Amino acid sequence: MTLLVFTLFSVALTLLGFFVPVALFKRLTILGLSLALLSLLFTWGKPFAFGPYQVDGVSQVFTLLALLGALWTLGLVRSRRFEFYLLVLYAAFGMHLLASTKNLILLLVALEALSLPLYALATWRRGQGLEAALKYFLLGALAAAFFLYGAALHYGATGSFLAGTPGKGPLYALALGLLLVGLGFKVALAPFHFWTPDVYQGSPTPVVLFMATSVKAAAFAALLRVAAPGAPDALAFLIALSVVVGNLAALAQKETKRLLAYSSIAQAGYMALALYTGNAQALGFYLLTYVLATGLAFAVLSEVSPDRVPLEALRGLFHRDPLLGLALFLAALSLLGLPPLAGFWGKYLVFAEAARAGKWGLLVLALLTSAISAYYYLALGLSVFGRGEAGVAPRPLARGVALLVALALLLLGLLPGSVLPALAAG
Repeated sequence: MTLLVFTLFSVALTLLGFFVPVALFKRLTILGLSLALLSLLFTWGKPFAFGPYQVDGVSQVFTLLALLGALWTLGLVRSRRFEFYLLVLYAAFGMHLLASTKNLILLLVALEALSLPLYALATWRRGQGLEAALKYFLLGALAAAFFLYGAALHYGATGSFLAGTPGKGPLYALALGLLLVGLGFKVALAPFHFWTPDVYQGSPTPVVLFMATSVKAAAFAALLRVAAPGAPDALAFLIALSVVVGNLAALAQKETKRLLAYSSIAQAGYMALALYTGNAQALGFYLLTYVLATGLAFAVLSEVSPDRVPLEALRGLFHRDPLLGLALFLAALSLLGLPPLAGFWGKYLVFAEAARAGKWGLLVLALLTSAISAYYYLALGLSVFGRGEAGVAPRPLARGVALLVALALLLLGLLPGSVLPALAAG
């Protein structure tokens, strides 16, 4: 049903874009994504397969997170060109396909289906966005080549294009390594993270929200299918490198979007730790808390400025607009993992699973780097209470959504058990 909704709206809106007003086109795009979300909820917990297309728990949970990010992005954008909204719809379609197949060839097609619209969205404002989009495109093309070569070697080693097919030998190990490189680029695991700070800084803030939430959710769904059946030891190295590089590099940042870019690299390391221990439920819950907190942070930043946002520009935000200032403060604390916010339980589940699996070295490193992250997360959160004149003119809808998400982070922190059964059912 979700695939049908995406297909119908993608084709129909492509044809209608030249004939209807942009305001109406935006509403129709939001309607299409909303109907896809409703169809997903109506079929929750009910598996469905059609050839290589497979709707299961992984597909439902990670598509839900991707759709939330897409709808949030469309709500923040004020573009006068219908192409922007259409590109978001195309990318969301690709994300659903990426989360809904184990076939490596279809995974590659889905990766390109979500990547090509993002290359255009990254350069939407021109200027510095051109450089960011060029880096994103070149490194993305290289990552796709690695993935394609890995899929070919996987077929040579196992005789199947189905992700998770057991195999052995150096050819199989090399295939998994190349697939890991291709997907590691999308989730921004170190050392495949070099594009992230520049692209986050140079892209429009609503587009960065889309990249940081929806893209990461869909890419982790694919990574779960490829790596979870027998996580390669190379993944442990990527986890360790990501949490160290991401947190240490974030300490020196004075621009908020670059700070959150390096933060997202570290967060990807913590999510990959859940994947390495083989617990999809812990990964799903962590991603849910991450999508809400990171989306909230970028939503507030988009009301401050669509371009660069130095930390100094946030000073006085709480005094200028208490709701947005408090929302950014809560988002930073949730990303840090402080109770009683949802981020605490996300990290607790991941760290508890690592302890249960006996991954003590990675666990200690994750705990130490998480403590280091307190410096820049608190600096970000407390900056809104400082003296200054933050420039902000928020819309009522943006303030309302920020309030709802901030309450959701608090309620999930107080009642995490209300969501975990639903994730398990999905």
